[in-house]
Amino acid sequence: MVHHLIRVLEAGGEVAAAKLAAKLGSRAETARELCYHLYTVCERKKRAAEALSYNALVQSWPEIMRLAQQGGKPRTMQAQMFEQE
Repeated sequence: MVHHLIRVLEAGGEVAAAKLAAKLGSRAETARELCYHLYTVCERKKRAAEALSYNALVQSWPEIMRLAQQGGKPRTMQAQMFEQE
């Protein structure tokens, strides 16, 4: 699941990853936990290339989950403008 989420995130962005996370349901949170653990292992073993992919998923996770709850639909520009006020 983790590597599939990373592949989808890299290829299609947060919206695509959110659609997959929504399909995974509660298992998505398990994937996030494993991703964080794998990132830590890569950091310890000085595997920067692998760590970057895991870190990208961990860093994007809040937005991926927000989008997954909305059915994978990004915010409209108008909604973003009003949130900044």
